[in-house]
Amino acid sequence: MRSINSYFLNIKAKFLIIFIAISVIPIIIVTITSYNSYTELISQHVSLVSSNTLKNSVERVSYVLQDINRITVSFQQYSADTYNSTTDSTIAEELKKLNDNINSWSQYDLYMSRKKMRFLCENLMYGYSYINGIYIFTLNGNYISYSSSGTDLKLGYTPFNDEWYKKTLENNGQLYVSDVEPKSFILNSKNSIFFSRAIFDTSTREFLGVLMLDCSLDIFNGLDRDIIPNITDIYLVNESGKILFDNEKNNIGQYLSSDILNKTSSGAEGSFEMEKGSVLTVYKSFPNNNWKVVASVSINELNKQFGITKKLIIYISGTCTVIFIILSVILSTFLTKPITELSDIMRKNKLHKLVIAKKKHLERIDEIGTLYNEYNNMINEINTYIKESYQNKLIALDSQMKALEAQINSHFLYNTLESIHSIAEIEEVNSIAIMSKALGDMFRYSIKTTSELVTVEEELLHVNNYLSIQKIRYEDKISFVQNIQVDLSCNKVLKLILQPIIENAIYHGLESKKSKGILTIKGYGTERELCFEIMDDGIGMSVEQVNEIKELLSEKPKFTELGQRNKRSIGIKNVHSRIQLYYGMEYGLSFESEQNSGTKVKVRVPRVI
Repeated sequence: MRSINSYFLNIKAKFLIIFIAISVIPIIIVTITSYNSYTELISQHVSLVSSNTLKNSVERVSYVLQDINRITVSFQQYSADTYNSTTDSTIAEELKKLNDNINSWSQYDLYMSRKKMRFLCENLMYGYSYINGIYIFTLNGNYISYSSSGTDLKLGYTPFNDEWYKKTLENNGQLYVSDVEPKSFILNSKNSIFFSRAIFDTSTREFLGVLMLDCSLDIFNGLDRDIIPNITDIYLVNESGKILFDNEKNNIGQYLSSDILNKTSSGAEGSFEMEKGSVLTVYKSFPNNNWKVVASVSINELNKQFGITKKLIIYISGTCTVIFIILSVILSTFLTKPITELSDIMRKNKLHKLVIAKKKHLERIDEIGTLYNEYNNMINEINTYIKESYQNKLIALDSQMKALEAQINSHFLYNTLESIHSIAEIEEVNSIAIMSKALGDMFRYSIKTTSELVTVEEELLHVNNYLSIQKIRYEDKISFVQNIQVDLSCNKVLKLILQPIIENAIYHGLESKKSKGILTIKGYGTERELCFEIMDDGIGMSVEQVNEIKELLSEKPKFTELGQRNKRSIGIKNVHSRIQLYYGMEYGLSFESEQNSGTKVKVRVPRVI
């Protein structure tokens, strides 16, 4: 404890603390401020972008709904027979004819009315690709239908008892909107939404029938156009919180969670955070109905995408901190070294060993030079006094010292000092050598240019060094099994043909596996060739991925790949190319993989002793 306290009372330590304080503390403050400001800026930017995105989405869907409203409102005013101008009549007039003769009209009359309306309805369906079908219901339950994609009303269907029909009539000419779901009365129906409106004669307000437009979910395609991919979930919900559309199309027909529903019901638009700030939710209502668009943005996923900048801020700050600490150590040492040396000299003088200060500080013209010169003057005065007052005593003591020195074996002193020096040197180099030897061996193995060929034993030693590091990293998550034929150790192979494949197996096969994985390395030989199999039980690859790798390996290798030492030379393709360039096209790598079952890579090279 005393030594610790004395260290912090040391002037060098004080200077060091001061320098670190005035350099590192501002860096820490700037780093924290910059980090928080950047984080807040991202949140504000995301909130602004999300709000603008929702605004645009609402506008797009509103335009579509306006089109639907315009079509259904003015439908009865459209001309029913575009081709025959002499008998030109409106949809409303055709429906009125059918209703006036409700007890006497035949299927032929219905057919002719449908034929007259066909051009108009088909034009609407072609002009608005999201319309699956147009259905017109007369007063007696018969209908005129126009549909696409193999959909149509079920034969004999009458809507009078259905809830949607009753609500359409209750709306008294206002638009009725259904939920998103397959419609039981439509053949081959998928998830869709329909809009229905009662048709009235514009002059007499006589009820003529009901118009229904059945639309696919493509009607909401513009809803998720500008969202941030992979981190944003966007929902279109009706007044009860039921989801009409979502960008993943997995939650259609479900209801928003009660927390979100309660918070979005408080106003026309707004935003709030959930799950301890990890999710930002933004919502906006439609101006003409009670629908809302709700978007949930994952802040955690967003931080992963923008985390490189945050990490860069931390890395730069950390680097600056280290640099300033090093500079602080250097400066404190530079400023206090003369004082420390003088303190050591004075400490020796305390033991009655009067030492003159070094000349390199005597020529200085600052306070340090004055201190050293005054010290030397004091020592010279003391020496003069000693010489005058105690000369005889010193001679006597000197004689005694010489007698004692004569008794000491100078050879013994030399050996002792040399031994101490050697032990210290050996201990220091040994600790460094142990660390650097392993690293040096691996580095020399990688860059060794005396020969492209190494023994299997050397290659496996390099693999084992790599696996030992991976064992420390992954602990018990990955087990490593080796089954190498004993008589292969003296055979020669191209170096660095196994470790890159093992690395790929770990990082691309086993690292993403949730359960414990096994990596097996098998080696065996025949009279003519050696085979090595690297097998893992990881996530495997899809058929497309396997075909892509096989196509890559089938490409003819370039001669310039041989003997190169660049970053690409350790890839799977380059291992394959090196083997083929060195041994011939009949050798190299082959792949077998099945998704969620694992991957096996087979390496074939000729047997060389």
